[in-house]
Parts: sequence; structure tokens; C-alpha cells
Amino acid sequence: MPLAHALADLLRSAGQQVAVLEAKEPRRAGLTAEVLARNGMLVLVTCTPDHPQDCDTARKRHGKSGTQFLDIRVAPPPSDTPKADLPPHAPDFVVPADTPETERPALLLELLTERRFLVRRPLENHSQPSVPREPRRTPRSWT
Repeated sequence: MPLAHALADLLRSAGQQVAVLEAKEPRRAGLTAEVLARNGMLVLVTCTPDHPQDCDTARKRHGKSGTQFLDIRVAPPPSDTPKADLPPHAPDFVVPADTPETERPALLLELLTERRFLVRRPLENHSQPSVPREPRRTPRSWT
């Protein structure tokens, strides 16, 4: 199961509203993610790193609308990535290539919690995210 879908399943099981967008057209997906985020949904957008300028455009658009944005990449194995093929900008977070696939959703769950996309319930199962106790001041999106 792709990482975004595994993370979405984990989030939904905890009652989080989440959408997964498959970005065949990154600019359109970024706009859709922004609209959904402004309406209180956590949005996971899957895309290939072929067009880093689209990610930068989405980041700027989210910033202007006051929605949160993270660029998260899964690092390819070192032997698969010649230095010339690396994107020109740094993502917000890179999942190490040696992280087992079964552990990646939990790793990203921790990141989303640290970056305040999610807030944990204080007295319940701490492995599950929850909706915040306070109203959100800014909607959130993850690309």
C-alpha cells in the first residue's frame, strides 16, 4: 500500500478527516489541496519529484492563503540517485530510504504531530492522533 494511503488509513481510524490526492497534474492538485485544507481537511498529495517548481508554487499558494504545507519525500536508495538528479530545493522532511515501509506511516504521524498538524489526546491511546482540543487557527495541507 502506498505511504500516503497507509497514513490516511491510520489517521481516519483516529477520526481525522483526510483526503488523498493522486497528483497527475501537480498544479491542479496543489490548488485542490489548498481549497480542502481551508475547509478543515488534512490533505495528502502524492506526486513524483519530476517538477519541483510545482511544489514551490503550491508552497507559495498555501502560504498566501494561510494554510500549512509540508513537502515530504521518501529518499531513494543512495545508489539509485546520481547527485545531478537531486531536486534543486530541499524538502521539509525526507523519510530515510532505510526506514522499513511498515514504520513509515508512524514516522510521518510523529512529524505531523510535531509540526502541529495533529494534536494527541492526553489520556487516551497515545499512538493515535486526534482532532485538536482548540479550534484551528489555520487549516492544514500536506504535499
